[in-house]
Amino acid sequence: MAATYRIVVRGEIDDRFAFLFNGMRMERVEGTTVLTGTVVDQAQLHGYIDRLAELGLDLIRIEQLGELVGLAGLRPKERGKSDR
Repeated sequence: MAATYRIVVRGEIDDRFAFLFNGMRMERVEGTTVLTGTVVDQAQLHGYIDRLAELGLDLIRIEQLGELVGLAGLRPKERGKSDR
């Protein structure tokens, strides 16, 4: 299931590498880079971790900020239907 993640690495990733992270927002903060955005599944998350390692960057932290739930993932009551 897709979720929003924040990934923090030591070092500053140049904008020319942004395409490697499929539109995640990149912010450079005091010698680190913070990547924030949607990750569709664990395979994609591991792919990002591998890319960071290939770039020689040290992983500091990974945080899941929240799951993205679509209408299909809600129970009928949450969709506005009554339980009968």
